Amino acid sequence: MNPVFPARSKEDFVRKSVALIVAAGFVAVTAGCSSIPQANGCDPITIPGDASSVITATGEVGSVPTVNFPTPVIAKKIETTTLTVGSGETLQPGAVADLQISVFLGSTGAKLAETGYTATNAARVTVGDDSTPFGEPVQCQTVGSRTATLMTAEDVFGADASTAEIPFANDDTVVVVTDIDRGYLGRADGALQPIESGMPAVVTATDGTPGITLPNDDPPTDLRIANIRDGDGETVAEGDTAVVHYTGVLWPEEVDGVRLDGTVFDSSWERKQPSSFLAAALSETETSGLVPGFAQALIGQKVGSQVLVVIPPGEDGYPTGSSPASVPEGSTMVFVFDVLGIQ
Repeated sequence: MNPVFPARSKEDFVRKSVALIVAAGFVAVTAGCSSIPQANGCDPITIPGDASSVITATGEVGSVPTVNFPTPVIAKKIETTTLTVGSGETLQPGAVADLQISVFLGSTGAKLAETGYTATNAARVTVGDDSTPFGEPVQCQTVGSRTATLMTAEDVFGADASTAEIPFANDDTVVVVTDIDRGYLGRADGALQPIESGMPAVVTATDGTPGITLPNDDPPTDLRIANIRDGDGETVAEGDTAVVHYTGVLWPEEVDGVRLDGTVFDSSWERKQPSSFLAAALSETETSGLVPGFAQALIGQKVGSQVLVVIPPGEDGYPTGSSPASVPEGSTMVFVFDVLGIQ
């Protein structure tokens, strides 16, 4: 759930395969510090090796590459060689990156999977995250780089993922050519701000995951927006696509005879994958966009900000009859979101 209203060719197989890869990879310090510590240097997790050094790829970074290597290429451990060095920022642990990926079978050179090589089809990962095969190899790489990583088919696809169309064994070496399209903050890093009394309290884990403590009072009947941190990056304008990490909870109250307990009903942090949101309000005539209260809280924010918004039912919430099952009609939503970048 998001706070939004929101033919079987070989090419289809390739695109669906990488979609499954990405989906499979993504299945919580108090806020008392006024600034977020910045990393000094960077320690890569995977390093070059003799096998990855034989991979070449031509074509512009961000477009489908032409990849060549002598077959069979076999690696006994994960290796990553940088083929093209980008000029963007260095991807520190915990940052977020959008990747374009092509996967080849090391024994024959056959292509097994690829992303769509468009912004909307990129694989989004948390840098250094080991729950996806693509998070660790990009640590300490720069945005705009192209890399070649060797690992096993099981590392990428999971066990026994071979198909009759393109067969492979679990321990077969695969070549993963990765283009680093974009980089984003991993968490809000702006200056800490005081929060008015009566608002929910927010604490933040070392990785940025927020924890929300709700007051025992009745929920407010008007929209409440407060900045927990003020960023100093680009400003989100209406119509932009913002990259956002968020957690949503329901205010503990009785709705239609049912007592809501204030537990988390949705969180991009739990998925380890930020969402892309169109900064526009949903309406009866506009079918794309955000719940109006969320849109109002997002538009005008700067990258690096962390925002707390309390959205009462009514004109700032879901239109009548359109809320998902996890948000009962008449309930009050509370979101904490980090503005990580503009796509």
